[in-house]
Amino acid sequence: MKDKDYNQFYQTIAVDYEDPILHIHTQAEGTLDYTTLFYIPKNAPFDLFNPDYKPGVKLYVKRVFITDDDKELMPTYLRFVRGIIDTEDLPLNVSREILQKNRILAKIKNNSVKKILSELLKYSTNKKKYLEFIDTFGVPLKEGLYQDSDNREDLLELVRYKSSIENGYVSLAEYVSRMKPDQKNIYYITGDNEVNLRNSPLLEMYNEKNMEVLVMDQDIDEFVISSINQYQEFSLKSVNFSDSADDLQTDKGKKEKDNLKPLLKKIKKVLGDQVKDVKTSNRLKGSPSCIVADSNDPTAKMQEIMKAMGQQYGQQDIKPILEINPSHAIILKMKTMRKSKSFDDISQLLLDQAVLREGAKLKNPTEFVERLNTILSESL
Repeated sequence: MKDKDYNQFYQTIAVDYEDPILHIHTQAEGTLDYTTLFYIPKNAPFDLFNPDYKPGVKLYVKRVFITDDDKELMPTYLRFVRGIIDTEDLPLNVSREILQKNRILAKIKNNSVKKILSELLKYSTNKKKYLEFIDTFGVPLKEGLYQDSDNREDLLELVRYKSSIENGYVSLAEYVSRMKPDQKNIYYITGDNEVNLRNSPLLEMYNEKNMEVLVMDQDIDEFVISSINQYQEFSLKSVNFSDSADDLQTDKGKKEKDNLKPLLKKIKKVLGDQVKDVKTSNRLKGSPSCIVADSNDPTAKMQEIMKAMGQQYGQQDIKPILEINPSHAIILKMKTMRKSKSFDDISQLLLDQAVLREGAKLKNPTEFVERLNTILSESL
């Protein structure tokens, strides 16, 4: 068959007037006799993110139509795939209950998934075309990372992430190829706004050292990335957590940390239970402060997601850790200040501005404005 013939057949089985970007035709003989013809659409089905999506794969037995409504024929992360499965090894009167537990169909499904992923890997060598695919189907593909542990290695080669050092998407393999000689971790940052993430103070020292950080701004990333501990021999490490910048620690930083202990205590006393702790930062270059999560706590984004889902953990008011830049002019000035109303206001502003830089909302914007106006008037 020619591409034209495959595309014409696609029109008969899919409600789509655009040609597919890829067709995958397999004829298996031997232990199992079956034929599969799968298509990757150019555009996403309208119900791609609907839990009640209509499956796109039809089942035939000995060329007799059996069903087009069985979600078990393809894993949910490949729900955008269209096509047919025709097998010689099932009875014509097979029931839905039998289909769900049938070993033959399970083997055909497993073989089909591996074949689809293998063909997508070949397709990914055309970077321009593959990134168009990622724009359309990148999110469901990431679902496979926690749904399908058997094929996780292949999926890790297929998923793409944004990068702190270039526009567009990069693969994990591309990231690893650009790592520093002594770099041991793959760094990433999560949140819900790409612009905020790219300009986050959490990236300042990584940018200074020209160390690439993966920018993950999709909700699915928060769920998936925690299940991926490693790629090749490298650990994945979130810069959203307090311990992520330990790799950036220097002897100078350790000395500054000791010198600032009295100031840290004073700031913590002012902020009270608004923060879990106040620490010096290894990651800040131009900003005076930032907020990070304790290594045992969910990130601010994950808390937001859990709260929206009504989960109890998300209902708790989990405190951030405030990190301050020991070299910043504001911090150096605070070292010489006595405890006063101005000191309290500046301490609070260090937290408030860090919250805003995170893309979060202040609990009391009015107090923030009043405090800012007070500091401005005193500086005139």
